[in-house]
Amino acid sequence: MVKLRSMSVSLAAYGNVNATSEVKGFPTVKKTGPVGYDSSNWFQILFQCFGSSWPKVLPFCILNTLSMVIFTLLRDHHIIDCSISGQAHTYGSVILSFLLVSRVNTAGQRYAESRGFIGVMYQETRELIQYGLCLSNSYDNNDNEESREWRNELAYRAMILLRTSIAVVEFCSRGLPAWKVPELTGLEQLYLTPNVSWDRHSQRLNNNNDDNGQIDHDNYANSMRVPFRAAYLLRETIVSCEKRLTTPLHITQINAMLGSVDRFLTGFYGMRKFITTPVPFPLIQMTRTILCFYLFTIPLVFLSDTMADNMLERCLSVFMLTYGFMGLELVAIELDDPFGTDDNDFDCLAFANMVFEDSFLIMHDIDGDEWAEKLRCRMRRNDDNDDDSNNNSYQNDTERTNLLNRADMILKEGESFRTDSFAV
Repeated sequence: MVKLRSMSVSLAAYGNVNATSEVKGFPTVKKTGPVGYDSSNWFQILFQCFGSSWPKVLPFCILNTLSMVIFTLLRDHHIIDCSISGQAHTYGSVILSFLLVSRVNTAGQRYAESRGFIGVMYQETRELIQYGLCLSNSYDNNDNEESREWRNELAYRAMILLRTSIAVVEFCSRGLPAWKVPELTGLEQLYLTPNVSWDRHSQRLNNNNDDNGQIDHDNYANSMRVPFRAAYLLRETIVSCEKRLTTPLHITQINAMLGSVDRFLTGFYGMRKFITTPVPFPLIQMTRTILCFYLFTIPLVFLSDTMADNMLERCLSVFMLTYGFMGLELVAIELDDPFGTDDNDFDCLAFANMVFEDSFLIMHDIDGDEWAEKLRCRMRRNDDNDDDSNNNSYQNDTERTNLLNRADMILKEGESFRTDSFAV
């Protein structure tokens, strides 16, 4: 049997807890949500801290309330009277409400749309692996070593396609290039790692940082390219069934599997659109400017309000108005990037691990414990065992160059781009 302890999903490790994960050379990343809740439990909704907007909005509420107290004391002690008319705020509140509602609606739509795209990627990975394994195993002659190797390679490359795509989605928050994901090993690692050829064909200027020094454009652009190259390897494996399976799949079955890869890439294209097309900056700037002006002049308006002479009443009103307007903006900010490390962000890798483990189980059911264990070992993290880390790197540039030359020769001859074709 497959070692289920090694494969089992731990929701405590991947779910809504404060667990952390670390990859060598990269920052520790807190596991995220989205946060679960019971909408019928009023007490939980009002007082739950995890995933709440209170920690972020509370400092603004306290700051504005303190300013209300200070301005009131200055006026009462006849030091200075900073009160202003509330007429401008009456019209400003209408504009600000419209901008904030539009902002939150846009952020919510992008949040749901991005979850749909990444859901397609999870679905097609799982379906492709199950479809390929079941179809190839349906023929009695496809139970030899060569056929099992093909199924194992198909599953591994499908999972690597998903894993590298997740790395692209999380690149801005985690900073891990797609070719450095710890699950990437062997030939696939060689083929997906940037090399001199990538630089030679690049049309981009050698610009490693943006104006703020926050994004490594070379790693970002190269990471975007990795899933497409992984998809090529996967497609090559699918069509190689005619040479590698004793009884090849029917052309309609091959087309169906290639269609799964197409639909996966459709989801990835959607994620690329989400990542590279943020909410227009002028809209964000206008909303933020009006919001700050409106909120931080509210205490001055209450100074001129003769109907509210009670200090507690004024402070409470300022506190709640700040919480409402600033809270909506902070929620929209959190929804703008649902793949970061905030409590309400998607834990993409957790759901990907569930797909991987489902695949291990299918491999166990079809080809047995030995091949399921081989697949699981290929997908284990490089940093799980320091002794094995050298197995996933090449000793020198000469060896790498020889392997690349051999890859070019195999591709020119139209042969299958297989791992056993690269035995040194």
